[in-house]
Amino acid sequence: MNIQQKKIENIILYFANKANNKTIDRLKLMKLIWLSDRLHLNKYGRLIIKDRYKALPNGPIASKAMDMSKYSLPDSYDVEEYNIKAKVNYQEDYFSKSDLKILNYVWDKFGEMDTFELRDYSHLFPEWKRYENELQTDNFPNSYDIVIQDFFMKPNNDSIDFSDIYNEEESKLSEQDFNIHRSIQSLLKS
Repeated sequence: MNIQQKKIENIILYFANKANNKTIDRLKLMKLIWLSDRLHLNKYGRLIIKDRYKALPNGPIASKAMDMSKYSLPDSYDVEEYNIKAKVNYQEDYFSKSDLKILNYVWDKFGEMDTFELRDYSHLFPEWKRYENELQTDNFPNSYDIVIQDFFMKPNNDSIDFSDIYNEEESKLSEQDFNIHRSIQSLLKS
């Protein structure tokens, strides 16, 4: 298992361990992971799990995290239908201090919301709104690659406010850092 897979395994364990009976619904987990990455990107200029994001009818999801959450890892967590039950605690070493700060913030702010409240909440964000019409029509695919730059856009909804974790200036600087890093990575690959 590579480092990204271990980090995904541990983010799954992080949220499962926080939930009642150490069991979390997959859809709720996907929304908490998405929020964590979105907020971390705006505050620190990078994603926590470096996954590719898709817009689906039930909102944004991290692709590899979704795939990993569908199957049990014998020494880590069990999956039964749509529920993931932690068998062990997460390993803190896989996370930076900023990762843990955001994970804790997301759990504290959104952990009590139920699955469908979180799903509906995710539908307010630009990365999902971009594909809303297509996702609600049967004649189109039900999965679209998210434009990661949309994570930096503010939702057009006054009730959504993350000023307690980052401000607009931090977000703009994070976006610049992210774009510079992507450009360098792109050059290195060519």
